[in-house]
Amino acid sequence: MFLRNRLKDRKTLMNIGLVCLILGNAAHWFLHPTARFGQGLVDGTFGLLIGISIGCLLMSLRRTES
Repeated sequence: MFLRNRLKDRKTLMNIGLVCLILGNAAHWFLHPTARFGQGLVDGTFGLLIGISIGCLLMSLRRTES
């Protein structure tokens, strides 16, 4: 219940989105695996984190109360 109330806050969503954006870019920049499976895993992680960040940032813009 506590998490549900926190996700209604505009600043919390923006912070989650920005942290996911930073983690996604850092993972894409610093991780360089040599195996083919590892490259796909890093790309999948990058895509997941960027997708979460886009969703959270758009939802934070949609919220009217702060």
